[in-house]
Amino acid sequence: MNPGDFFVVCAASFLATYAHLVFALIADKIGMVKLDFGKGVSMLLFGDAYEGNPPYALGFIAVHLNGIIFGLIYATWAAGCLPGPNVARGLIWGGALLIFSQCVFNPLITGHGFFSRKFHPRAWQTAVIAHAVYGGLLGWLSPVL
Repeated sequence: MNPGDFFVVCAASFLATYAHLVFALIADKIGMVKLDFGKGVSMLLFGDAYEGNPPYALGFIAVHLNGIIFGLIYATWAAGCLPGPNVARGLIWGGALLIFSQCVFNPLITGHGFFSRKFHPRAWQTAVIAHAVYGGLLGWLSPVL
C-alpha cells in the first residue's frame, strides 16, 4: 500500500466513523435510542483509572482509531472478498461489524447482552443504522486495494 492510498483509506475511515458517531448521538431526535459510543468506550477503557467520568476525548479517539483499523482491514482484505459494487460491499462490511459488536462485544465485553438487550430494548435499531452509515460511507469513499 502506497502512502497516498493509506491516507485516503484513513481519511475515508475517519469520516465514516465520525458520521457513525454523530448519527448515534442524534438518533433520539428521530425517535430512536441515543447511543454515545465515545462515552461508552471511555468508561470501558478508562473508567477505573479516573475519579468520576474519564475524559470523553479519550473515548472519542479510541472509537476513531477502531474505525480506522476496521477501514484498513476493509480496504486491504475484506472488500476484495465481498460481492457487488463498492457501496454494497461497504454495507455488507458494516453489517458484519454490527453482528460482531452485537453478538460478541456487547455480551462479553460491555455486559449489555445480545443486541444490547440489557442496555435498552431498542438500542439495536440505532446500532443497525449507525453501522449502515459507517459501512455505506466507507464503501463509497474508500478505495479497494
